[in-house]
Amino acid sequence: MEFENSPQFNTEKQPSTLVVGHTPDKPTSSNKEEVIKIAKDHLKHKALKVKKYFGQLNQEDFDQLLDFDFREQLKDTPPIEGIFSPEEELEKIKSLPREHKKEALATFKKNLTRQRKALATCRIFIERSIEFNHNVPREELLGLFEQFSTQYGFDSKQKQIIRQLIDGYYENHQKVLEIRQQFTDNNELVNYLTGVNIGKNEKIDVSVGPMTIDIDTNGFNSGRLFERADKPVISFKYGGFASESIGENPIYYVVINTDIGTWNNLHDTSGKHRRNHEYEHQKNKLFREVFEHEDPPTELVGYLGNQDTETKKVILENFFDASRSVALENVKDEITASLYDRDLQTLQNQLNYFFFSGKHNEYDYLRYLRDWEEFKHDDKK
Repeated sequence: MEFENSPQFNTEKQPSTLVVGHTPDKPTSSNKEEVIKIAKDHLKHKALKVKKYFGQLNQEDFDQLLDFDFREQLKDTPPIEGIFSPEEELEKIKSLPREHKKEALATFKKNLTRQRKALATCRIFIERSIEFNHNVPREELLGLFEQFSTQYGFDSKQKQIIRQLIDGYYENHQKVLEIRQQFTDNNELVNYLTGVNIGKNEKIDVSVGPMTIDIDTNGFNSGRLFERADKPVISFKYGGFASESIGENPIYYVVINTDIGTWNNLHDTSGKHRRNHEYEHQKNKLFREVFEHEDPPTELVGYLGNQDTETKKVILENFFDASRSVALENVKDEITASLYDRDLQTLQNQLNYFFFSGKHNEYDYLRYLRDWEEFKHDDKK
């Protein structure tokens, strides 16, 4: 959480706005009440942020904080009137006379920016609600979604994507709850998920996360589980990793090596940092699948055959923005997950190698676009 700077008071004299012979309007009772209410809300908002920082929010506090944050969202990003469908709006603009296109394109870009910000913030609100309460009622998440949709004109396609996001979380959460109920014996559950038979006398703890079954065991068994894992997400290999069960309806699980007490100078005897790292990867995997394009955009809708340079420019900008958003989403996934298991200085020292070294590696998310030859010599763009 970032604390804002303390208020700065300007002690210099300001130009007088008084007019000779004119008496300023006296504040009315309703005005005073409004000012007092705004001040109280501001202080309450700050107090809730402090409680959040120290992990002291209860459910009622969290709901209030989310409500305050939504009001701030409306101030920072003004609402959009009516439904705004980017694809449909572009089609309308293409049929306008040339003299009206410039103004229409300016309005289009303004609304597109607002809506993208709102979609991103809506996702963050949903994430926050899930992280605070893994069993948050579906109706509450749908209510959050409706708040944003009403203010920012989400079209039917965008609404469908957000509903898929919410449904995807509950589907995965319900699966881990049901499998835990089905297999009350830890060893039997681990064997079902991984195919590894761990002896009855060996220490193993199993718990339920938001979308995963969490397995805490020693280094020897962590290694065995890793070797049998199907497509593991490698973070520390034997230190901690995530994978999924084999079959048509896979269940995600996280393995934590309890023999490793520290990692990257972080005291992590409980495995909390490593577990949160894997949670972040699994959560982002789900969100990428249903909320964002899993792969970068490959089409320039409306670009081919269009002869208007201004319209083509906007389409191209929109394509590059979407491609950049997907790349940044991948970068965010790796950075936010890494923040759980290493200190900030270590992560900063690794950023250049991961993303800016110029090497062709798995973290070079925009290499395909830099090397893209299509439309490179289009003189009408």
